[in-house]
Amino acid sequence: MFGWGVGCTGFWWVYPLLFFLVMGFFMMRGCGCMSGWGGRGQRRDPNSAIAAEEILKRRYALGEIDLERFEEMKKKIAE
Repeated sequence: MFGWGVGCTGFWWVYPLLFFLVMGFFMMRGCGCMSGWGGRGQRRDPNSAIAAEEILKRRYALGEIDLERFEEMKKKIAE
């Protein structure tokens, strides 16, 4: 009726705009441009190495890994 079509409103342009904004967000997040938003940026938290070493010590204490594997993984954490 009145040339608008079934279910169309005057805000038809909002949907493509939202689509491109959402796609842009996920593309930037995936390439690491938004490292603070969960991207793959090269931020290194000094506390993460400490936490990783604690987890490694716990796994060694529980017997999940042997001494050789423990030393190997400890070297990689220190890098």
